[in-house]
Amino acid sequence: MPDAPSTGNTVRGDIHGALVQARDIRGDVYVNAVAEPGPRADVWLDAPRPATRVRGRDRLLDTLTAAMTGGDPRPQVLAGPGGVGKSTVAAELARRAAEQGRTLWWVRPGSVAASVLEAAVELGGDPAEAVRSAGAPRRAARWAWNLLDAADRPWLLVFDNADRPEELDPDERPGAGVGWLRGSPRGTVLVTTRTADPGTWAPAVLHPVGPLDGADAAAVLADHADMAAADGAAELAERLGGFPLALALAGRAMAAHRTLFPDFRRLRGHLDASVLRIDDLAGPLDGRGPTLAGTVRASVRALSGTPRAVPLLDLLSILGAEGAEVPLRRLPVRLLRGGRTGTGPAPLDEAGVARALNALAVHGLASVVEVRGERALRLHPLISETVRADLGEHAVRAAEQAERLLRAEPDRDPAMEHPAHRAVAAVRAAALGEDHPDTLAAELERDRMLLVRADPSAAHPALAGLAARAERLLGAEHPVALRARHLHGDALLQLGRLDEAEQVYRAEYEARGRLPGGGGADALSALHQIALVAVRRGDLAAAAERFRAVLAEGARICGPDEPVLLQARQNLAFTAIRAGDREAAERELTAVVEAKERLHGPDHPETVDARYYLALNALENGEAADAVRRFAAVARDWEEGLGADHPRTRLARERLAQAEGRAAGGDPAPRG
Repeated sequence: MPDAPSTGNTVRGDIHGALVQARDIRGDVYVNAVAEPGPRADVWLDAPRPATRVRGRDRLLDTLTAAMTGGDPRPQVLAGPGGVGKSTVAAELARRAAEQGRTLWWVRPGSVAASVLEAAVELGGDPAEAVRSAGAPRRAARWAWNLLDAADRPWLLVFDNADRPEELDPDERPGAGVGWLRGSPRGTVLVTTRTADPGTWAPAVLHPVGPLDGADAAAVLADHADMAAADGAAELAERLGGFPLALALAGRAMAAHRTLFPDFRRLRGHLDASVLRIDDLAGPLDGRGPTLAGTVRASVRALSGTPRAVPLLDLLSILGAEGAEVPLRRLPVRLLRGGRTGTGPAPLDEAGVARALNALAVHGLASVVEVRGERALRLHPLISETVRADLGEHAVRAAEQAERLLRAEPDRDPAMEHPAHRAVAAVRAAALGEDHPDTLAAELERDRMLLVRADPSAAHPALAGLAARAERLLGAEHPVALRARHLHGDALLQLGRLDEAEQVYRAEYEARGRLPGGGGADALSALHQIALVAVRRGDLAAAAERFRAVLAEGARICGPDEPVLLQARQNLAFTAIRAGDREAAERELTAVVEAKERLHGPDHPETVDARYYLALNALENGEAADAVRRFAAVARDWEEGLGADHPRTRLARERLAQAEGRAAGGDPAPRG
């Protein structure tokens, strides 16, 4: 049977309105028309206005304005942690753009495609084409950018809070310029983002945005409080770390609760317990405004692609408390494997740690800094405080891991360790209770750092109170109570209250002697301190006899590297220096230095302490030039490790001056 003749009734294409058939109709007619394009998405493209004067960003704004007016086609990217004021800078640039007569569009997260298409329509693009192309993002982006590139007036296009770069381009990195983010000779593109990875944005110009400094931070606080920057504003701004969101919230709290907080000092006192109190004071009734806790949590959620970054952040929030820099050497992989940071489908290795650290840096939660020639990590104090407050069920494990890392290199970095021990104590108190033995032990380490940092006036009352509290709660012979008693004695010794110190040490020594096994190395440490009291009294013969007793007993129960035995050998060598037996002192001190270098490294303060006595022996032996060289090295290392104002550093500089005087033919160095 032959094919039926073609009736010519086929119509192809998009059909709208009436369809007319000009000749006879044979057979059936089928019309399949696509639906008419629906309405365009309703997007909000207006820029916000800064609530107060923008302060502390003049140089950055001048740079951005120059790029805008100079026709730099590259996108400009403002990167930094949430709440640091990136959107405020963008809003001020938008205000300047409006003053210049530029067309302005402000694109918010979640509506990138619809917003850019709407901008294209505002430039004269066909609304129907915008709707039709919305389902083909590559074609849509190209269509929109052709219109943006052909615009008659210069413009500013802001992508605000672009914290998910994949929204700008799901397939390529945004900087490649083939998605919704592109550069143009006709206008300026500005991006604000938490993602500070140069590789994501290149060839865009990356501008890091950080907290505000001093006077600018205090002025922002006063602006939001609608009052003059009176006394206490600078201190409160410092407590808030110059963090713009926190400054704005604090100012809002001042304005709303002026009866409770008539001045900045009163609000600062309220926030001393927890900076997160500011969220309750300043939060809007509808709960939709930004909060400090919510802003930090949003940054933490962005780490979901690097799961190990979150437990590492928890750990750093303790180790890097109060803005202290954490040297990377304090994060060895072998110790990180032992806690939450080591959990995962595969064993933790150097590459895994590097990826986690990079994720923290890229999302603005930590910054990499150089400290005394080595790389370190720093968390903004408000970020670390907020993360610690959010530890929840992970608090105890995070504190345990932090303490393990602190014990691995004790007293090596006092400026970092002291706030870290404060944080461990606070986390344990919140998680376990203030009277738990682990909390008391952490508080002892916290207050012991006052002795390491040579502040016995503050350490003495704190340790005396802890000793009494531990004895009352745990019993006089509990290890924490005995440790507290020992540290209380150390505070008395540093204060020069020798009789009281000896009484405390003897009571401790006797108590430890009643324990099964005789108290071990801890009992030897008490005996060592009794000998040290004799040194301070000038009774070197009695001191030497007791140091020898420590060494004899230690040889029986401890290994040669036990810290108390090395310290006893060092102090026995000092008595030899004073007795004139300098060859014996040199041999013993050289051996102690070698042992401490092997255990702690050459620049650990305790190793440097032994080197100090080698320098003193050289000075007493008339070897002034050698003493100058040795004291100079000791003074340098103590200054780097302990600080320029630490008594050990000052002592080394005094001895250096004496050695230089001897080398120049001046008066002999005084004994001591």
